[in-house]
Amino acid sequence: MGWVLFFAGLVGVAFGMWGMYTDAGRVRFDEMDGLYPMFSALAGGILIIVSIIVIYYRSR
Repeated sequence: MGWVLFFAGLVGVAFGMWGMYTDAGRVRFDEMDGLYPMFSALAGGILIIVSIIVIYYRSR
């Protein structure tokens, strides 16, 4: 379970970085000033933190 959250978080962060920091991403998400990639990166970061906590407690 923890690893699934971790990889989902990585995908979210990668999508967010692509959407905010590449020319193709900024062109694709210009209508809302990049809110989708920004939220995706934020949610991905939260998922990574939660997954680290879950992995830690399940390994005890």
